[in-house]
Amino acid sequence: MALIQYAFKGTKHDLHVSDATTVAEFLDSISEQTDVPVAGLKVTLKGKVLRPHQDNSSTHSLLEQHPDLATGAKIFVLGTTQQDIAKVHSIDKHVSTRKAYRPPPAVKRSQPVRNLDDDKYTFGDIQVLPQFSEQDKARALLERLKVDKGIVGIMQLHKWQVGSLIELSPAEKTILGYNRNKGELIALRLRTDDLEGFRHYDAVRKVLLHELVHNVWSEHDDNFHALNRQLNKEVQQLDWTAQGGSRVSKDAFFDPSNGLTGYHDDLEDYGADVQTWQGGSFVLGGGSKSRGEGASTMSPRELAARAAQLRQIASEKDEDGMCGAK
Repeated sequence: MALIQYAFKGTKHDLHVSDATTVAEFLDSISEQTDVPVAGLKVTLKGKVLRPHQDNSSTHSLLEQHPDLATGAKIFVLGTTQQDIAKVHSIDKHVSTRKAYRPPPAVKRSQPVRNLDDDKYTFGDIQVLPQFSEQDKARALLERLKVDKGIVGIMQLHKWQVGSLIELSPAEKTILGYNRNKGELIALRLRTDDLEGFRHYDAVRKVLLHELVHNVWSEHDDNFHALNRQLNKEVQQLDWTAQGGSRVSKDAFFDPSNGLTGYHDDLEDYGADVQTWQGGSFVLGGGSKSRGEGASTMSPRELAARAAQLRQIASEKDEDGMCGAK
């Protein structure tokens, strides 16, 4: 029998474990004391995370695998309690109810040609979750998206206005973002699943582009994916700071009223069109009849183009699955 002590959210806990206690039983006991589901617990010992089913945990007891615990080795416990999760859901429900009674912002589209100095086509207020730490970092991430040169250029080019840009609750682990009422509000998940950090900026920006497409198209169909691919190209061309300056070419500055020209992606390198491929299967470099009608006469360039497009389609399906557009 060993006494193990640990602290969780400023409260010290004592836990007695026997020589036969397994890792899974140990984690279950901590879960009961802290009110944190086992799936949301992160228990570390000497930098190693304890998991119920890893290595020899199913055949060896906790103390057999980690004898230092019997001599006072420290463990660290992190996690979000059921009460905290309930508070997040309650706040989200309150925000959703309040937003439902607000009329959508008026969108005026009859203005003459505008330039990048005009801030009319942009996002409205920025909101972060008040119940989580590092609110300043969350707000800075949303502010960075709002002033991102590529995003600013897209908003100007397509004459889009978004009422609010807010942080999506990390409790919504099945989605990464949503667009409500075609631009009334866009919510983005900023924090990682373990709540210990923030998702990579480029990944969050890609989700934002996906949700901006819902300003035009509601369903994830071919029209939606065509515009999504277009925005992912535009955000690179319009972000002239990534190119080391503010010029599109030696003698010209970008003017959104002139549209976009001269940009292409790897699919265009192969001469691929933007329609979804239909039917058949194929093997790169092969000549079997199972590759689909006409595939046996395809050149290596055409096969590479088809492979690239299939990768694009698979990526788009993943994005669609993580979208909760409303």
